[in-house]
Amino acid sequence: MLQYRDDILHMNGVSLLEIAEEVGTPTYVYSFDTLTRRVRTYRQAFPHALIAYAYKANATPAILAHLAHLDCGADVVSLGELQAALAAGVPPDKIVVNGNAKSDALLLLAARAGVRALNLDAREEIPRAAWAAQTVGRPLTVNVRINPGIDAKTHTHLRVGAPGSHFGIPPEDVLPAIRDIMRTPHLRFRGLHVHLGSQLLHPEDVEAIARVVAHWVRTVRQAGYPVEEVDMGGGLGIAYTEEPALTPDRVARLWAPHMRDLDVRWVLEPGRWLIAPVGVLLLRVVQVKRAWGRTFVAVDGGMNVLLRPALYGARHRIWPVVRGEAVEPVDVVGPNCESADVLGRDYLLPTPRSGDVLAVLDVGAYGYSMANRYNLRDLPAQVGVWGDTFALLSVNWLPRQLPKGLDRSGGLA
Repeated sequence: MLQYRDDILHMNGVSLLEIAEEVGTPTYVYSFDTLTRRVRTYRQAFPHALIAYAYKANATPAILAHLAHLDCGADVVSLGELQAALAAGVPPDKIVVNGNAKSDALLLLAARAGVRALNLDAREEIPRAAWAAQTVGRPLTVNVRINPGIDAKTHTHLRVGAPGSHFGIPPEDVLPAIRDIMRTPHLRFRGLHVHLGSQLLHPEDVEAIARVVAHWVRTVRQAGYPVEEVDMGGGLGIAYTEEPALTPDRVARLWAPHMRDLDVRWVLEPGRWLIAPVGVLLLRVVQVKRAWGRTFVAVDGGMNVLLRPALYGARHRIWPVVRGEAVEPVDVVGPNCESADVLGRDYLLPTPRSGDVLAVLDVGAYGYSMANRYNLRDLPAQVGVWGDTFALLSVNWLPRQLPKGLDRSGGLA
């Protein structure tokens, strides 16, 4: 996807320097060809499963429409995401609804649309789901989301199946919750849902999902309740730097011994693995400061356009868009008035100059979806790349607001 040609970084057949010059920065750039390949890789590993893409990773409308064209379903957690899935053309029977604090409006639309399943996050949600189904006058299919109490080996903020987590139904309440559902008019129990967390990289964590699901399918059936489907959640991680990562094919092999005899349909909720490597973030160097024995490279977007480093301590690869020979260690910092506004320390980059363009890699997931307007900064633009062509997917409003005589950066034109 990314390669240097004549020392200029290209995505597929498009110069990222050309995009930076024509569109400006900060700008997210996505390779739709790469997205297509990654969806096909996932589907080859799980040919009979519904792939319900996790909208929280990136809900850019053009990306959602492309995924719908590739026959992906949707994993949504809000009214806005459900509306976006329907607008993108995702059939309701390929939409699963998650979340621990579903609004009444979300419950009503889910029931009215006839989604594939509402994954119940608490016993207390059962009467609310029944109310929504009764209000719209049609049954609502539900799954029980189990919190197995497993500490996945990922960042503490990303563990949602751990002991004490506010997500999911604890083990002691699973059978009572199913009993309540079976006794509740307007609700139809379909199956189980388990999601341990995000950025899962260790085989033992991934295999634990299958063990938990297999145990509970058998337990629920032994209690006399049918289980037609299991939603295995998402969370498969990627290698942001040099850490080892798992492939969908490896996950399928890890799950097979536990799942082959269960006779259930599968739903999968990949987000990051599909979309993260698809995107890069283009940033322009505003100024270079040398102080305290360090070199600070200040760029025009920080935690407002990419929150992950400040929120999770994440480290992304950062490459120069124009390759140089001499390199030096630098700290790449954003423009916001926060000490946490650091995209990364001790990167070896060509000796930086004001006006240089940098590319932050693997930002397709939780990049634009977490972008914000802190310090009243503009949202970044977004660009899609297909082969050797590119097009704007979304623009910011700042260029239309500039007083006459000022360029995009606020300097004199």
